[in-house]
Formats: sequence, C-alpha cells, structure tokens
Amino acid sequence: MNLLASFSLGGFNPYATAVGILSLVLFALVGLVAGPNLSKFDKDA
Repeated sequence: MNLLASFSLGGFNPYATAVGILSLVLFALVGLVAGPNLSKFDKDA
C-alpha cells in the first residue's frame, strides 16, 4: 500500500482511503441509477 501513502501527508490512512473509495462507489451507484432517468427530471421535456 505504499502507492497510496503518497496521497496522504500523514502516511497511509486506511480510514481516509475507505471513505474515498466509498464516496466513489456511491457516486457510481447514483450515476447508474439516475443516468437513465435524467429525462424524467427535465421539466422542459
């Protein structure tokens, strides 16, 4: 995990890495769910 250590000033931080990965996963899930339904939220359509 030395590769990830360069992104953290305090060295490798498993908690910060977990939060970062979780945020990316949540963003991906929201994108997959909302992507096909964006037209439903468009008031002009």
